[in-house]
Amino acid sequence: MKNPYLHLVFACAAGILIGCYNPQRDLSIDPYNTPLIHIIDAAYEANTGMVAVQWEYLGQKRVENFVLQRRDISGFRNIERTSGTSTNGRYATAGVFQDSELFAGERLQYRVVAEHSEGGQVSTSAVEVLIPGAGLREIRRNPVAFTVQLGWEAEAGEVVTYEVIRAPAGGDYETIFVTQDAQQTSFSDRSIPDNRPYVYAIRSHLSTGVKHTSRSVRMQFYREVGRYVVDPLIGANERMRLSIADPYSEADMLALIVRPNQTLFFYLQHTLSVDMSNTLSHHLVSSDAQNAGYFRPKSVDLVGPSSLEEVGAFSRAYISGLDSIGRVGIVRIEWSRNIRTQWAPSFLNWVSASSHVRLAQDSQRRFYIATGGQLRVYSVARSPVGAFDLEYKDPVDIAVHKGVIWIAWINGIQRGLLHFSGERLSNITWEVVLHPQIEPRAFALNAAGQIFVLDRTQIHVFGANGEEFFSWPLPSGAFSAGDLTFSRPGLNLLHLSDESGRVITYVP
Repeated sequence: MKNPYLHLVFACAAGILIGCYNPQRDLSIDPYNTPLIHIIDAAYEANTGMVAVQWEYLGQKRVENFVLQRRDISGFRNIERTSGTSTNGRYATAGVFQDSELFAGERLQYRVVAEHSEGGQVSTSAVEVLIPGAGLREIRRNPVAFTVQLGWEAEAGEVVTYEVIRAPAGGDYETIFVTQDAQQTSFSDRSIPDNRPYVYAIRSHLSTGVKHTSRSVRMQFYREVGRYVVDPLIGANERMRLSIADPYSEADMLALIVRPNQTLFFYLQHTLSVDMSNTLSHHLVSSDAQNAGYFRPKSVDLVGPSSLEEVGAFSRAYISGLDSIGRVGIVRIEWSRNIRTQWAPSFLNWVSASSHVRLAQDSQRRFYIATGGQLRVYSVARSPVGAFDLEYKDPVDIAVHKGVIWIAWINGIQRGLLHFSGERLSNITWEVVLHPQIEPRAFALNAAGQIFVLDRTQIHVFGANGEEFFSWPLPSGAFSAGDLTFSRPGLNLLHLSDESGRVITYVP
């Protein structure tokens, strides 16, 4: 005998299936007539170059809008919207969305949302669609060579031409490279003229005649990541000098502030946020104050361990300046676990009529001191190594690297080749490397031996051969008495100070 309940089970199952598409659904199965929406089909159309999403809504709730959403980095975003008022009163509604703003070489996810007039919404599950063309897979910046390396990869479709496009922030795209070689998947951009943010993308020309562009990526060589005040400066008789810190210390930057009858020395540490690339934090590792000032405040200069040498080359900082009668002195600052262990000046047999001193050291720890129209060189034991008359009286800044001395004047820069005979500096061959339109105020050398020059309005970058190839404008502020330094090589941050005691930090 046949089981009579089998017919009932079959009828209920059929009722469930039919009930989804019938306004007279069995109230015991769906007592609230729950609204439903689902995607019937979603696919890339090669002939139109668009994604078509077909969807269906079932239910008796009034619909205000139907919305097509596409997943972005931060989640789903609305990309198209249609009114649902014309479909109200009908139980079943179907529609099609088309997306033409596609990202080449990506798997895009879509969903459709029904927004109800009385509040609330229902949405479909997400569906994934592969977009043909090349996605921008890699972008690397080289702040030493000032080049950008781009890499891409085609996911689907037959690409006949790749086009690299670039735009300054807020500007229009321009084509900087074109190739029909399907095997080429990289390009190096060496034509960036400044430090503005630039946006890159790859445009793929498909065999169907359709063009698709990849998601864009923003790039900038040196970007500002922080501003803070080390200690406020009061009046023109106070100045701040910056330097790299002791490689054995927790700090990565030294800041020296000299005031009448007081010398302040700060060890600072900087940390870049891993989660937020444009965020910098800093804290004071230690500080020291001398109430008896050895030097005239504006005469003082500071040099620390070179960022160009290996860690451990030497770990002392030095201050040089003029005392009340014009004697040139050097103070050695030696730290042990961020505690000062020595601060005692030694005065040279040299009296200057100038108002300031400029100090540098080379990899042999020799001191280069410029003041009063003379450059004198001393060994680490303070023994004379050489003395030369300078073209002008007071240089703005000096630096030494690999047998080359750089001297900045108020209206230009000289580059001198150092000639040694044994331990003696026998000659310097000078050449002018900077046009007089720039007014240097300070400079710093990075780990590659490039020189970064601060003037009133810009930072200029010169190669080791003296050729200028890059610059960027300064933020608002007064930088005539400012200074530049790099953090130790592990961070390679560029620190810029202004006349108020504020430090602005850039990250390459």
